[in-house]
Amino acid sequence: MNTKNLHQIFANYIDRFEELNNPEHNETFKWWAAKQFREQMDAAFKQSGHNFAVALDHIKGHKKEERVVETIIDGKMQPFGGLVKISQQNEEAANSVKRLFQDLFEDDADDLKKREEKIATFFQGSEELRLKYFPNYYSYKQTARSIAGYLFLYSPEKYYMYKANEAKLFADCVEYYGDWGTGDQIKLKEYYQMCDELVAEIKNCKELVSTDKSRFDGHFQYIRDDLANDEAKHILAYDIIYCTSVYNLYKGLTFKSITSKEKKLYQERLNKALALQEEYQKAEEEYALLDQAVQHYDAVFVPGTAVINLKYGPGRIVARMDTVLDVQFDSQPDLIKYDFWQTVTGHYLKFEDLLDQETAQQYEDVFRRHDCISSGLVRLQKELEGYQDVLE
Repeated sequence: MNTKNLHQIFANYIDRFEELNNPEHNETFKWWAAKQFREQMDAAFKQSGHNFAVALDHIKGHKKEERVVETIIDGKMQPFGGLVKISQQNEEAANSVKRLFQDLFEDDADDLKKREEKIATFFQGSEELRLKYFPNYYSYKQTARSIAGYLFLYSPEKYYMYKANEAKLFADCVEYYGDWGTGDQIKLKEYYQMCDELVAEIKNCKELVSTDKSRFDGHFQYIRDDLANDEAKHILAYDIIYCTSVYNLYKGLTFKSITSKEKKLYQERLNKALALQEEYQKAEEEYALLDQAVQHYDAVFVPGTAVINLKYGPGRIVARMDTVLDVQFDSQPDLIKYDFWQTVTGHYLKFEDLLDQETAQQYEDVFRRHDCISSGLVRLQKELEGYQDVLE
């Protein structure tokens, strides 16, 4: 590690400390979020089922000042929000999410191999739940950033936060050449080695330690009791890594940076990813409306429902198998079969329905496009998978 470059970053951080923590930027939020997350998660663990889901939703927060995880974990993707949504489905789902977090936070005695196994287990378990309850919601998929975030916020004295782009740029700045890999399965030994070296230098820099200590004296927007102590300096380490990238604390340093061609390619990929993300979010909204419509007509098209056909007159639904409705008309000896989707869009059957006209029209529209809505969501999900590095 190039300690000369690192200490220049420290100097830049110290010079801009008041700016970084003023009401506009408020980077001390990280210390507040860690304190809140631990307290609220421990309180949530005392609940189960529906009550756990409510507690988890409280951690997510809805007012701006309550959003504990938004900037650190949830961004363009919504991994924590997805776990909240899953936990709200039923008691089994809520308890499954609870167990995932409890197992993730289980003490691993600083054994990084066991830690990687815990993370892999969380990845697998959370993805199984997503595929079960929200298979078309790729934005609910967990990432290396999200799981690192849960661990970091719960026990910052033990874990390091990880954001791929910020970590890579910081490593370039200080000429740290350890390869922790890319994607979701990072090599913790390599990444933690860089962070450990950073923390060691932080603790040896008296001016930086003194500057960091001043954030607890109450002259920012938080009182001391609302902030995590961070004696291990892991939150400060993440703050420096993050601010190096976001606030250009590497200004004036000499290091190998990406070329203009690479920057242009990255920007093109980012623009494409953002366009896909917007398209995907709209597709998710349509899919949610389609799902709502299906649930409605699932409740309508059940055995015993009275219907009328212009040709056959009155009758009743006597059975349903998947998307096929069997109708027995008073005028016909044999059953007449109707397609679930076309019954709504083609108006082949009249039936009692309490929907208002606007909602009925919305449901009919999405029923007409149900195939392309589902396939479009799958297509966009696959495309987005290739841009996860720039969406984190």
